Amino acid sequence: MRPLRIGVFAFFSLMGSITCLASPPASPPKVIIDTDFNTISDDGQVAVMAAQLFAQGTIDLLGFTIASGNQWRDQEVSDCLKAVERLGIENRVKVYVGSQYPILHDYKDYLYEQQLFGPPIDYVGAYSQPQPNPKKLVPPPDGFATHTRPAKTNAVDFIINTIHRYPHEVTILEIAPPTNLGLAFRKDPTIIPLIKQIVTMAGQIFVPGNAYLDNAEFNWWFDPEATQIVLRAAVPHFVIPLDCTNTIPLTKEVFEQVAQHQPQTIITKLYTQAYAPFFGSGPPPYPLYIWDTNALAYFVHPEFATDTRGIWIDIHNTFDPNYGKSVPYTSDPFPTIGLLQQSQVIFAINNAAFYAFYVDLLTRPVPVKFVHPPPMDELDE
Repeated sequence: MRPLRIGVFAFFSLMGSITCLASPPASPPKVIIDTDFNTISDDGQVAVMAAQLFAQGTIDLLGFTIASGNQWRDQEVSDCLKAVERLGIENRVKVYVGSQYPILHDYKDYLYEQQLFGPPIDYVGAYSQPQPNPKKLVPPPDGFATHTRPAKTNAVDFIINTIHRYPHEVTILEIAPPTNLGLAFRKDPTIIPLIKQIVTMAGQIFVPGNAYLDNAEFNWWFDPEATQIVLRAAVPHFVIPLDCTNTIPLTKEVFEQVAQHQPQTIITKLYTQAYAPFFGSGPPPYPLYIWDTNALAYFVHPEFATDTRGIWIDIHNTFDPNYGKSVPYTSDPFPTIGLLQQSQVIFAINNAAFYAFYVDLLTRPVPVKFVHPPPMDELDE
């Protein structure tokens, strides 16, 4: 895809229009972010951007629920606790501990996978190492959280309780393997018709994957069984797959707009530290795209989508080299039984509008500045 090239005047004019588009609604949409968290990669960036949108009253951020994926769960929880402190939202937005393991595809299954089908040629997230000792967590560059602890309620129960409390109001922003959501649907199926929508960055429709043997996309490969539970649930689904994110590279121009922004913040410093190796003199470690932040952008700005198609998606959960691969249909293959649900699949977005949204939110002051401080939510401690 052609790299983004925006002149200074055009870029800031566009940023102004995006700010207008993101002006606070009368009742901001409620969202739970289900994440396999990391400090400043795509999940961490979603947290930064969502915190800024929460502070300006554009969204009502109800909580972060954590499941293993990019890292093992306990490391992700630790990183997310530091993130809410860093962003200044720790008294408003809680972190809920979720699933350590997928429903079936645990670490031993992954080792068995390698015995049968060979070593990985692409990303395997947490499975790049055995589950570490929880007492040997790695601190973020700016240290562990100092005063924030996880919520007492677990992630699955938090999802269930919140959907019942706000029927037809809550969006699940699913940017992790959907283990927590699959378990919530199994534990209390009555929440399924009460969910407003699920917006997810996951899957591959007509392109190769990016996990293990490159047949499946990572989030759905990590927990195919939970994915199937969620995809087959009668909830409005909006899916941003690799088909879309493969067209949204992190270009040098966009990187520099974040890294060189003045004044610097702890976020822009962490971002620079993480991504500078991709833009040095040598070849990048791997092709760099922008993934999960696209799901947040679509949630706030669905008008960014330029190519949306109705696709029925199932998941390949037979234990073979295609385990976790999306199985798309352009029409319902089982119309008489209602087995599959039609998802709205976003194949392309307005890249210029997205990049402006992305840079703006990543470069705002930190801790976030609340326009109208929201009341404390006393649902869970």
